[in-house]
Amino acid sequence: MYGLISFAHAQQKDDMAKFGFIDLKTDSMEVPFYIDGVFVGKHPLNNPIPVLPGFHLVSYLPPGLTKIYVEENLTDAYKRVYVAPKDTLKVFLFYDHYIAETETLDRQHTVRKMTAISLIGMIVFLIFQIS
Repeated sequence: MYGLISFAHAQQKDDMAKFGFIDLKTDSMEVPFYIDGVFVGKHPLNNPIPVLPGFHLVSYLPPGLTKIYVEENLTDAYKRVYVAPKDTLKVFLFYDHYIAETETLDRQHTVRKMTAISLIGMIVFLIFQIS
């Protein structure tokens, strides 16, 4: 019986050696955490999150807001990290006012797109009027 328990413990230890861990922290309570777009829990998390070794995108914004213009402007909301096997990487994300800022950036991007479409439409209209 002891041999079976010892084998199971050794097997579990070998399986855990294939993983790295991400220890997530932030400056606010009840902040949701996402790793590669998957919800992993809210702050404070009791234990580090096991992940496969390699690059991961860690954030507190839901996957629907993972847009290039948001990532470029909210650098403290997203972290692209590399986790080595058997390593625990500590990641701190600043939360503060970034959710409201994300919504503002989204509105600004929409206004820019609509302005560009309107300008193109006006140019096309003027070209046909001159001809």
